[in-house]
Amino acid sequence: MKPRNKKKDSQFRSGLEKALAEKLPKEFEYEPAPVPYIMKRKYIPDFVYQNFYIECKGFFRAGDTMKYKSVRDCIDGELIFVLSDPNKKVRKGSKMTMGQWCEKENMAHFTVKNCDELMKYIKEKQHENSSNT
Repeated sequence: MKPRNKKKDSQFRSGLEKALAEKLPKEFEYEPAPVPYIMKRKYIPDFVYQNFYIECKGFFRAGDTMKYKSVRDCIDGELIFVLSDPNKKVRKGSKMTMGQWCEKENMAHFTVKNCDELMKYIKEKQHENSSNT
């Protein structure tokens, strides 16, 4: 059986990258900086009221957290979650709950039980927006 804790002896992530680096002129930089990119997709919100997009979630599928961050950054409005259980883990084995994830990403979240708080939140946001214009 091979030992799992094999020490990395290269800055490269693969043998192919290392082989290419050995052939390229020294002016070529290896992974100098991250490059942001956008995947063009379509999002259908569960509910919309003016510029408030309401998404009901019982759980996050793989990729959902990235999707919703991208949606939040692309819409002209606010993405708000209604969670079945804000204390449910984001994914199996995670320490972060769905509610904590929303808070970390500065996205409001509510439950069906506190729908009155959701309505109050929307009214307050509308008032803020109308007094700012």
